[in-house]
Amino acid sequence: MGLSLLLPLLLLLATLQAGNSERCDPKMDYRMDQPEHLSAPKGGTIHINFTFYYCGALAKDPRVNIALRRTHFHGQFIYNSSRHFVHEDYKDRIVLNLPEGQKSGFLQILNLREEDENTYFCRVQLKTQRFGWQLWQSILGTKLTVYLGDPSKILRRSMRTLGFKMTSLLEASAHFSTLATTPPDAHVP
Repeated sequence: MGLSLLLPLLLLLATLQAGNSERCDPKMDYRMDQPEHLSAPKGGTIHINFTFYYCGALAKDPRVNIALRRTHFHGQFIYNSSRHFVHEDYKDRIVLNLPEGQKSGFLQILNLREEDENTYFCRVQLKTQRFGWQLWQSILGTKLTVYLGDPSKILRRSMRTLGFKMTSLLEASAHFSTLATTPPDAHVP
């Protein structure tokens, strides 16, 4: 491609980009971003990170409210920061971290249970200068998978709870496997 064609194309591209960055439609330019999929072990903790975007000006006191729904887009609310509401299934297990004035934070679910495996939708409601109260939420949500975790760690934790050492268990296992493979008449004197 000759320089005579390259220069007009570059100028056109620069004009288009400048035009896009200057346009802002506060009625249309907003979104809530969150990961599509997360997984964590049963008993563990998960952070559902979110970021909301709004191109218009917020009110002096935007009174940002974060809520969380489960199962589907119009699903049941399990958390609402402005109403100080936490669903009974999540009592003492859900925490919001959104520093004042920030547009990114996370909802944390502690002590995960198998029944926490679900899809979660973050929602924001806030006050804008031009259009008053606005709200929007993630369309796809975050699919949370809860798994059992590393079986060896679960076994070690269980053995410690019972007061056994892993080496004692391995020695006992080797002894019993020897007994199981030895013919019955070999044990009789």
